[in-house]
Amino acid sequence: MDKALIIFQDMLDRRIEPNVVTFSSLVNGFCSAGHGDESKRLLAAMVDKGISPNVYTLNAFISPLCKDGKIQEAISQFDLMTQRGIKPNVVTYNMLICALCKFGEWRLTTKFFENMIGSEISPDVVTFHSMIDSLCKEGNSSKASEILELMNRKGVKPVAFAYNSLIHGFCHSGKWEEATSLLNRMMNERDNPNVVTFNSFINALCREKRTEEANTMLGLMCQRNVKADILVYNSLIHGFCHLGKWEEATRKWEEATSLLHRMMNERVDPDVVTFNSFINALCRGKRTEEANSMLELMCQRNVKPNVVTYNSLIHGFCHLGKWEEAMSLLDMMMNEGVHLDVVTFSQCEEATRWLTKMVAEHIVPDIKTFNILLDAISTQGTTDKAREVWKQMDQKGVTGNGFTYRIMIRMYCMLGEMNKAKDVFDSMATQGFAPDLMAYKMLINGYAKIKRKEETVRLAEEMLEKGLTLDVETHNMLRGLTRL
Repeated sequence: MDKALIIFQDMLDRRIEPNVVTFSSLVNGFCSAGHGDESKRLLAAMVDKGISPNVYTLNAFISPLCKDGKIQEAISQFDLMTQRGIKPNVVTYNMLICALCKFGEWRLTTKFFENMIGSEISPDVVTFHSMIDSLCKEGNSSKASEILELMNRKGVKPVAFAYNSLIHGFCHSGKWEEATSLLNRMMNERDNPNVVTFNSFINALCREKRTEEANTMLGLMCQRNVKADILVYNSLIHGFCHLGKWEEATRKWEEATSLLHRMMNERVDPDVVTFNSFINALCRGKRTEEANSMLELMCQRNVKPNVVTYNSLIHGFCHLGKWEEAMSLLDMMMNEGVHLDVVTFSQCEEATRWLTKMVAEHIVPDIKTFNILLDAISTQGTTDKAREVWKQMDQKGVTGNGFTYRIMIRMYCMLGEMNKAKDVFDSMATQGFAPDLMAYKMLINGYAKIKRKEETVRLAEEMLEKGLTLDVETHNMLRGLTRL
């Protein structure tokens, strides 16, 4: 905007009179940059020069306000401009109607829509699509259907987007007859259904466990040369894998597996959702070894497991009393940087009791096992239990490693006990474990949270002296702290 103003001033200095287009462009720029006052000053200057604002000036004011959700301001500008005799066009109404639809202001939407028709401005495809899509998202597919019929009466031809919104609305409210009727209408009118159209059917059918019908819809997709995407395959695979009890679903397992091979052959890469469907179903069916094999395939294909993946597997192994396997997965989970959640902890209550029993019975767990137990306890903020585990490690002659120290540092930082966190940090080096980037970052963030600026900056400088690089998050946090 600075350069635009320089050019504008140069025009004035050269006595080149700006016209309505020049002023409207500047108004639009200032409004888009959030400088409403500057825009109003320009409008006043425009009027002083005897240049009448036109509909493009009006649209320049309204567009950024609608995009920013400032609906009342946009309506005020609309009213002000129309009072000055500026006649809005279809773009003006579309901006307001789209914004009002987005925020569910149906009374005002209807008012502007009727005003538009009363002003003999014909709604276009954008007007109708905005209303249809928003009504469907609100769950009012019947009203959206009425808008579609009005669209046809007005001679505006719907495109796939309008049909897709309605089909999605009908499918997800169980109105299969209406959804199927629209699909047939699309095909008869040569508005080719696309992957979004079919996915609405397939996803909704699978949610109702009507997998055979969903599979038939996949067949229709293929007949019409519509390539299935990851969402289509994931809906079907999840549907086949979750048909109630495992015993009832085994006959569907081959179909789910066949879909996995098919999607890979068609170069549609399975993602974490795909694998989670298989792993969860296998674990529910007590087929944990096969679930573990699926985890291996997942890693081979460079798909990173998430907390849902691990929770399914840990639950499966714990349910079968395979505590060591569950602990191994917990260790893998933490090494991969996947954060434990409340579900993980609930799955592992039995496992942690088993570990505690090991210690009580003088069976010495290794450092990996101790770290898992320590991490589970410390994340819950139970410092007394964490210190007890730390003490037991020392008594059993099990030496902690860098990961052990980071667990304790994180716990104390989380609780705001920074002196204890610093003591553990210092003892880390004396025990031969050089503090790494993660240890520094935890301590820096801990001090920053309690506004200990001096310690935060000193640690950052120490970190840089040791050749460790600050990441963007820590750098921004330090910049914010130094401004205080």
